[in-house]
Amino acid sequence: MTILDAYLDDQGACQITVESTVDQVLGHRCGQVITASHGYGEPVTVRHLAVWGRPTSVTLHPRRFVCPDCSSPGQTVTTTQTVVWRQTESPHPRAYEDHVLLQLVNSPLEDVGRQEGLTSDAGQGLLEHRITTTVQWSEFERLTVIGIDEIACKTGHRDLVAIITTRLEGRTPLLAVLPNREKATVKQFLDAIPQPLRRTMRTVCTDMWDGYVNAVRESLQTDPECQVELVVDRFHVAEHYYAAADTLRKQEMKRLKKELPAETYEQFHGVMWLFRHRSTDLPPDDQARLEQLFSYAPALQVAYTLRETLTAIFDAPLSKEDAFRQITAWSAKGQASGLNCFNQFLTTLTNWRDEILNSFHQRQTSGFVEGFNNKVKVLKRRCYGLFKAGHIFQRLYLDLEGYRLFT
Repeated sequence: MTILDAYLDDQGACQITVESTVDQVLGHRCGQVITASHGYGEPVTVRHLAVWGRPTSVTLHPRRFVCPDCSSPGQTVTTTQTVVWRQTESPHPRAYEDHVLLQLVNSPLEDVGRQEGLTSDAGQGLLEHRITTTVQWSEFERLTVIGIDEIACKTGHRDLVAIITTRLEGRTPLLAVLPNREKATVKQFLDAIPQPLRRTMRTVCTDMWDGYVNAVRESLQTDPECQVELVVDRFHVAEHYYAAADTLRKQEMKRLKKELPAETYEQFHGVMWLFRHRSTDLPPDDQARLEQLFSYAPALQVAYTLRETLTAIFDAPLSKEDAFRQITAWSAKGQASGLNCFNQFLTTLTNWRDEILNSFHQRQTSGFVEGFNNKVKVLKRRCYGLFKAGHIFQRLYLDLEGYRLFT
């Protein structure tokens, strides 16, 4: 480029006028190199990176060239020069786009817009122009483990989107944000995974939602080239038996409130948090308070012991066969305990036994998925109004990959 002019305007902004020194272009009709100059096209002014902290605009005078082969006596065919630092359809040069996208990493569009003097529409247009709304499979060589979970776009509403991620060398790349968690939607995405990547898949971690499980069974487990094991995450299982024990705690505390003197019952204030923790994680004083509670509610001690025993089984480095035997024995104890609070969980344990036991095979969990969901929740709080799956994918992809792509 050659700088034709540079000055500071009345507002202190830097104005630079340039033209290209390249003296040839490829004809837009014939694709041949043409060198015959034919004046200049309309000047194009774009916002560029700041110079010494001053807003800077660059005005390009594009040269035009005429193609002698394509032109005729009644028609002159010209091609206007383009430059590599600006795409014709973009209002900004690529360097400035990279700058804005870097500012958008972990930041709201509105804040960056105010800093850069861009409207929300301009900022969203930049995202649409540069950031994909779907996964680019060429970025992956394998998909050993994937996780499927959901998150609500609006707190307290059931407008759920499905989040699909993978675990890869300490990272959690995003694969998809689906508009709902229906089986057909999830299966359509799984069917679209290229066959070379499907061959590398070994584990799918999910919760006990039929839509996810059936989609995996119909799309992946029916593919003879795809050897996928379906794992129901142990932490989702733990939610169920912890909730069962907590249900009994609520019932027993209501009973004790009616039966015990007020000053005695007051001793159990805050005991809910003690009951939800492992006894080994509690200091001696809290362990004594818990034991006192159990003296008034023996059924709670039975439920607490059953809960901690099952947790210890999941924590132990067992084979799938050993885990089966120990969980079967635990189920028998639960049934013999006479407690009704675990009845529904025991049914769940029976219905999902194989998928739950698969977690002992390669010790795979959905921990990376839950960690990723926390990032989604932070994004929701930071960027209001993100309801479309494509927009959520763009912002998550930018947060995850922005520093690598635009630094």
